Amino acid sequence: MNDGSLRPLGEASGHATWLVCCPHAGGTAAYFRDWPRRFPPTIQVVPVQYPGHGDRLDEPCVSDVHELSAMIADEVAGRPEVIVFGHSFGAAVAFELAVRLAGAGSPPQAVLISAREAPHHQRVSPPRTDAAIWEEMVRLGGTPTEIAADPDWRELLTPQFRADFRADASYRPSRTRLPCPVTVMLGRDDEDLSRASIDAWQEYTASEFAVRVFPGGHFYLADHVGDIAAEVVRHASAATPPRRPGARSSTFEASRD
Repeated sequence: MNDGSLRPLGEASGHATWLVCCPHAGGTAAYFRDWPRRFPPTIQVVPVQYPGHGDRLDEPCVSDVHELSAMIADEVAGRPEVIVFGHSFGAAVAFELAVRLAGAGSPPQAVLISAREAPHHQRVSPPRTDAAIWEEMVRLGGTPTEIAADPDWRELLTPQFRADFRADASYRPSRTRLPCPVTVMLGRDDEDLSRASIDAWQEYTASEFAVRVFPGGHFYLADHVGDIAAEVVRHASAATPPRRPGARSSTFEASRD
């Protein structure tokens, strides 16, 4: 049985950079199981398994982003080369993880934010019923309709969805500038994300800031793992000195179809 939150995948060299991947709401470490084949051995894909999810079903779920990030930070602490990735809800966890690592004197090499608006642009939403949560999961494209229609799956997954949505709704971000680069990635057809809410992420870094836009919707990443791998490798091999606080540098790129 696995202990803790980290689930390293694939074969890697002894000095590999860890890519710590925080899943979306209701997601598990298994979402990233095919990623290692798209990465070089210099990158170790290390998904996070939230309590109450996947192989941790016997544990209570955690419905607080800061508590989740603190748990993960304790396990990542001391690792010399780390890049943090988070998708949607997981992007909030990833950002707070980076804040904690930086506060402990070991900031990640980079933070990759996927499909999420800047924290202070987060829309406040009222508590959702379980039915509304399932509707949202299907709408976003992360949950197949056949899963949503199956009573057994709904019974199994509802506590996880409920906890993650509660954590997302109650999230209050740390207002700080990270000393490492931040790259935001999203699908160009993700209607929930405005350009202003994405560009606002530059307020959270004192280093390089870039935006990458890919074909697709909220779960664009399923078709662009290779592009994400290239971005990770770029950050892992780069030696970009922090720029002065208050500086601005935004790159808005569109991936080819």
